[in-house]
Amino acid sequence: MAEAVARCGSAAAAAAELHLSASAVSRAVVQAEAQLGLALFERGARGMAVTPAGEALLRRVGRARQQLLLAGGPLLAGRATDAMLLALAAMAEHRSETAAARALGLTQAAVHQSLRQLEHAARMPLLQRSRRGSRLTDAGERVLLRAKLALAELRTGHDELAALCGRSAGRVAVGALPMACDVLVPQALSMLMRAMPGVQVTVVDGTYAALVHQLRHGDVDLVVGPLRGVRAPPDVAEETLFVDRLLPVVRLGHPLAAGRGRARTLADLMALPWIGPLPGTPARAAFERVFAAAGLPLPPLALQSHSTPVLRSLLQAGDAVALVSPWQMHGELQAGRLQALAVPLQGTERAIGLMQRSDGLAAPTLQRLVQALRAVAVAGTPR
Repeated sequence: MAEAVARCGSAAAAAAELHLSASAVSRAVVQAEAQLGLALFERGARGMAVTPAGEALLRRVGRARQQLLLAGGPLLAGRATDAMLLALAAMAEHRSETAAARALGLTQAAVHQSLRQLEHAARMPLLQRSRRGSRLTDAGERVLLRAKLALAELRTGHDELAALCGRSAGRVAVGALPMACDVLVPQALSMLMRAMPGVQVTVVDGTYAALVHQLRHGDVDLVVGPLRGVRAPPDVAEETLFVDRLLPVVRLGHPLAAGRGRARTLADLMALPWIGPLPGTPARAAFERVFAAAGLPLPPLALQSHSTPVLRSLLQAGDAVALVSPWQMHGELQAGRLQALAVPLQGTERAIGLMQRSDGLAAPTLQRLVQALRAVAVAGTPR
C-alpha cells in the first residue's frame, strides 16, 4: 500500500486505485511506520510526500516486486507475502513441512497454508510431494530463485533503514574462493570494520559452483576470487581487481630449493610429486598453459585439490610442489614455512576480482566493502 501511496501522492488516490477505503490505506501506512520506527511520508495539505527513508524502502520493495513479477506475473507479485516466500525457501532446504516449520519457528499447519497460498497465486504446482518428502518442481525452482532474491532485497531495505536510524551499520555476506581467504578478503574486511564499526559480516568459503549458486540466489552479496570471463553465467557481473601469477612453491629446505641441485627450469621439477588444481578452474587452465609453453607434458598429479589447508599441510610435510598464488600462501611464504622456487614460468596469469549479480543494487555496506577490496588490490601482490 505504501508503494501505491507514493505513486499516487495521497491515501485517497491510492485507495481508489486499490479499491479500498482511504482509512484502510492510511491505517496500513501508519502501522508500517510504527513497526519500522520511521516516517515513510510527510503529510501536508497537498498530500503525502515520500521521506528519504520511504524512498529507500520503496526502492527495495519495488525491486522485490519486480523479482516476483518475473517469477509468476502480477497475481503472484500482488499476493505473495514474506511468510509464503520464507516457507518455500525453507521447504527447498529441508524437504518436509515439519522440518521447515521447525526452522522457521512456526507450526506445520502455518507452513502448509503458506505454501498452498503461494501455489494458488503462482497458478502452478511448486512442490512434488511423496512419502519420502517434497521436492521443488521445475516451476518451483524458478519461483524459488526469484523469491530468494525478493527476500534479499527486503532484507537489504531493512538494513538501509536501520542505518538511517543509526541502529545498525548494516550486514554483508561474502563468498571467498580459496586464493582470496589469506590476504585479500581479510584485509578488506579489516578496512570495512574500521570504517563502519558494528557492521555484521558473514564469510562463506567453498567451490566456485557452490558460491556462485549462493550469489545468484541472494544468499551472499558478492564472490571474490578467480574470474571465469566468457564462461561466467550471464546474470553474474565480473570486475577484475588484478592479474595474479602463480609460483612454484615447496617446503623450506626442499632439495631443489638451494645449492648446486636447485631447480632452474620447469623440466627440473618434472620428477617431483605434483599437487594440481581441480579441473575446470582458472588455476587448472594456467597450470596446463605453463607446461604447454615449456613444451612439456603434464606431470602425473599425486593430488588434485582446491583446499588451502590441505595444500599447505602436504607441501610442508614432504617434497611435493604446487603452482599457487602468493595471495593464497602469503602467511606461509612470509613466515618461511614455504618458499617459492626461482624458476621462470610463462602462462600463469589469471584474472582475480569480484562477482556480483548483474541486476543487483549494492547497499552502502557492500559498496564500502567493494572499495576496500579495490584498495587492497591496488596495494599490490604480497611478497
